[in-house]
Amino acid sequence: MYYPHFKGSNRRRGHVRSISIADKGTLELSDGIYRLRWNQGVTVELEDTERLVAGLDALGDGKPLPLLIQVGGVTFTYASRKVSPPAAHVSRIALLGSSPVDQVIALFLFRFYQLPCPIKYFTSLRPALAWLRSRD
Repeated sequence: MYYPHFKGSNRRRGHVRSISIADKGTLELSDGIYRLRWNQGVTVELEDTERLVAGLDALGDGKPLPLLIQVGGVTFTYASRKVSPPAAHVSRIALLGSSPVDQVIALFLFRFYQLPCPIKYFTSLRPALAWLRSRD
């Protein structure tokens, strides 16, 4: 499947597939977990979140999988915060951040938006991945 709004192509590196999202970040599928890394200092806009949802569709073949989002040093516009990944694509979301600002963003998402799956904030990668892989 070809998605013309993505920069680059759907690459395969062993069991890892990734897509660049408009030069603002990378969505990768590795070992059954989506990993979204926004570039430091970018502003994520509505079009970027729509591209993310299309990327989930492109990489996941319609299966709901866990999603790790690194939110450190990223600004989200109001419109972008209103888009959440569909339940058909994502089974749970771990937000990974490192600053008080990152945590405020996460708490905002928890309180004001009906997300389609469980979501949790982490400051360390290992616990985030363990939670994403857990069945509880």
